[in-house]
Amino acid sequence: MQSNSKLILYVVCLSTFFASLMQNIYSPIIPLLRDTFHVSLSMVNASVSIFIFIIAIMQIGCGALIDVKGARYILMPSIAISIAASIGCAVTKDFTWFLVFRALQAVGTASIPLIAATTIGKLYQGAERGSAMGTYQMLMSIAPAVAPVLGGWIGGKYNYPGIFWFLTGVSLLLLLGNGLYFPKDQRNRSASINIRRMIVQYGIVLRSQVGRGILMISFLYFFLYFALIVYLPTLLTDQYHMSLTIVGLLYLPMAVSMILGTVVYKSIQAKIDQRRLLLYSNLMAACSILIFALTESYSLVGLSIGLFLYGTAGGVIAPLYSTMISSEFEEQRASALGLYNLIRYVGMSAGPLICGLIIVNFGSSMTFAAFGVLFVVLSIWMVKRVSTQHATQPVAKEI
Repeated sequence: MQSNSKLILYVVCLSTFFASLMQNIYSPIIPLLRDTFHVSLSMVNASVSIFIFIIAIMQIGCGALIDVKGARYILMPSIAISIAASIGCAVTKDFTWFLVFRALQAVGTASIPLIAATTIGKLYQGAERGSAMGTYQMLMSIAPAVAPVLGGWIGGKYNYPGIFWFLTGVSLLLLLGNGLYFPKDQRNRSASINIRRMIVQYGIVLRSQVGRGILMISFLYFFLYFALIVYLPTLLTDQYHMSLTIVGLLYLPMAVSMILGTVVYKSIQAKIDQRRLLLYSNLMAACSILIFALTESYSLVGLSIGLFLYGTAGGVIAPLYSTMISSEFEEQRASALGLYNLIRYVGMSAGPLICGLIIVNFGSSMTFAAFGVLFVVLSIWMVKRVSTQHATQPVAKEI
């Protein structure tokens, strides 16, 4: 049984890795898309936000569908949609159609992270759940490390269609792997979704101080995370005059440090009180934003340090939030995780657009500094209000 659980764990982790790859491989080619389609940078940024916004909106419906229909019933058609959308992005020569296919690609990948987190929540309990979430986050964090480097290399060598042909191949492998190994659904496919029950379940999450606190601070973290990802290639190409390949490499400080952060989380999550871990990781993220704001205009070393620290904090924050939500809402796990993903993706969607508009009026350093101060204030306020109400649990065996 333990061996079967491990196999399922790695299947869902790898599936989420590929879903994250589809999202993050896109960032280094933003200037390339702007020049290829002859559109404004704002239009290309809008394509990023549309992708994340669609994923965000679908989390609510996906959570309820998974609870009623089962994960496999949702997963397999979603991957098929992603295959068709990737082909469309590769062959189109019109930016409007590119946006349409990119939106369909978002529809195809929307359910995968939620299915993975929900499956882990069902397979593991207690401190072992925290360790499994750490494994999940660690493997998922490899994608932001690999994707920008890969995207910069493929985009520079084969232009943007090469990236989407690559994603087509990845999606085909994902369909084959899940078809062979993802467990069959045990749910009644004829069952229907009770809208009133959905509202009640989401209400329970929103009335909880733990739920509200996590949703609020996670919005801000991922708002700034994706604002940084989208802003970075423009900064590096326009101000530092770097090639796409080098731009991709400079995503590594944040991405690799996220992997480091998840390793740290796996080793300490059962030894340190969650409230303290929550405070320290949030303050670390806030301070790293301030470092980035102070150095991004004149120092590659300084901005790399800021990105590294922000990624390390994120490597702790992401599995910590997922574990806290899974433990707090045992009866509403899929719905709670769906709402968490909704807020997280809304933050990602809003970050590039809102930060972009503020940067135009107030400058990048001032913008990120202000958000860094806000992060500090909200982190302290949240931890004072949120009580995890869980004693420190025994150390989990490594998964």
